Amino acid sequence: MKLTLNATKTVAASLLLGVVLAGCSSGPPIPSPQLLQRIESAHTPADHESLAQYYEGEATAARTRAAEHRKMAKAYQGMPTGGKGNNNMPSYHDSLATQADSSAADFAKLAEIHRRMAATEKP
Repeated sequence: MKLTLNATKTVAASLLLGVVLAGCSSGPPIPSPQLLQRIESAHTPADHESLAQYYEGEATAARTRAAEHRKMAKAYQGMPTGGKGNNNMPSYHDSLATQADSSAADFAKLAEIHRRMAATEKP
């Protein structure tokens, strides 16, 4: 099978897009059994502070994902789609950035709650 240069580029771009979209489809992490066990057994200020730090890390990671999606949205602006229709990639990545921002806020709230719990627990 002989492909023209444009056809080869189109196939390569489609494969790359598939890899990017597969990587973008992941949402917030599912709590591991270890995390659930940590939550269930949290009774001391140190336990709750440890959970607060975990959630702060998750919030930071979500903010990083949001920033990356904003960069990708900007990179896709003005790119041809290779076919009919509009280039929806900027709005797709803007939506993922908004979701990541929401996750970051949720994780930050969980960290705040665990810090309050740490302040009220007896050592």
